[in-house]
Amino acid sequence: MKELFFLIILFAVVNSFAQTKTESKYDFSCLDSDGSSIVTNVFGDLEKDMLNNYGLAVSIEEEEKIGEIVFKECEKEFKFFKLGKEIENLKSILKKLAKNIDKPKGFKYEIFLLDTTMLNAFTAGGKIFFTTEMYRFCKSNDEIAAIIGHEIYHNELGHISDQIKREKTANSFFGEQIGSISSFLGKILTTPFNQKNEAHCDLTGTDLINKAGFKPCSTVILWNRMKENEGQYNEIEFIFNSHPYSGKRAVCTSEHLKINYSIICEE
Repeated sequence: MKELFFLIILFAVVNSFAQTKTESKYDFSCLDSDGSSIVTNVFGDLEKDMLNNYGLAVSIEEEEKIGEIVFKECEKEFKFFKLGKEIENLKSILKKLAKNIDKPKGFKYEIFLLDTTMLNAFTAGGKIFFTTEMYRFCKSNDEIAAIIGHEIYHNELGHISDQIKREKTANSFFGEQIGSISSFLGKILTTPFNQKNEAHCDLTGTDLINKAGFKPCSTVILWNRMKENEGQYNEIEFIFNSHPYSGKRAVCTSEHLKINYSIICEE
């Protein structure tokens, strides 16, 4: 009887380990299939190492202050939708995603809907800005979640922090001032020389939406549709882009889901 009880307990323990999802593996070789992103990623990785070793530290509070500045600048340029089913839907999706972040850094996430024909979404200091054109472009809440998850991980992975660190360290070394706020915001809201950062946000964002109950293949569908807006792929132009070509983002995400979750996304 004791032996049977021991075997039952052992089986339960082994089974629980078998059902536990191991941490995702992130493979970015899909970006380098033609060698066009090697240069941007090498420079990006070198810069990140230099910032980590020699750059000035940036706190969550500092990032959130930058987020406030971005918010105030956007208020000058765009109409904000503070009421309506669209903004309520965005808030609901964000809330669901934020609850499922692994080891969150402590940002108080907020989302805003900007009335503009720009197809865009961006973030700073935990504040996520989603344009009406992007909202219309997305065909489902799953696709909206994919975009929001991507923006969340720009914060969680420290990409915005690196950009602030870059400016803060440069000012310290060279005695420069930030200059015009529009110029500064333009710098912190992009990630030059590193397409890998963008791809990393795609993959971690996909992990997040999958965990939160959204359809992960929506990310692949979204990027495949997005590539139709980009025109013909050009390897030379791609080398100088800070964002990966949408077709490659779709491939990377599809491979990530297949390797880590055994999910096969239809093309």
